[in-house]
Amino acid sequence: MSGTEGTIEAEPETASDDTRGARNRKRLKTTVVVLAGLGFIIGGALLDPDPESSEWVAAPASSQPPYSGPGPTSEQVTADFEAAAAAAGVGPAAPPRAFTVPGCLAPWETYGDVGEARLAALLENLNHRQWQLTGRRKTKSAVASSLTKGTWHLMVVHRKRPGTPEHLALVATNSTPACEEAAEQAQTDGVQAV
Repeated sequence: MSGTEGTIEAEPETASDDTRGARNRKRLKTTVVVLAGLGFIIGGALLDPDPESSEWVAAPASSQPPYSGPGPTSEQVTADFEAAAAAAGVGPAAPPRAFTVPGCLAPWETYGDVGEARLAALLENLNHRQWQLTGRRKTKSAVASSLTKGTWHLMVVHRKRPGTPEHLALVATNSTPACEEAAEQAQTDGVQAV
């Protein structure tokens, strides 16, 4: 005896053949759906043309203490970007774009030779300025990193495509209630906030 016989419920002797047949069809249908789903997932993983993971990967815990001061202003956030980029040898910055939600977005971008070593140096310099790396995502043409500092959420995207200059973009959004309300209002007004 394997110990599983006791877990199978016996059909009551009063159940009709139609009831037992309906239950068996339902079980068979459920089994087929589960097996088809597993086949789809496994088959999709085997046929994936990009062997690199394109999912977000959580970052290891930082050696730096988390930011604990008052929320930085957008000017302070931009100053962090400029200082970290200069220390990493990245730049110069492209002309800034105008946004309809001032004080809630902090952009910085450059075109040119960035490379993996400079990108790593930039992220390290941001970490020294209390930006905590929370995740990374890598695809064939881009590497994205997610960082936080207080109420600010930063996305760093390094894009490399054949025949085009490398592009490095840093865009931070402030998730305070006032900024979220301003972004919602801009969307309601039909104005693109970013």
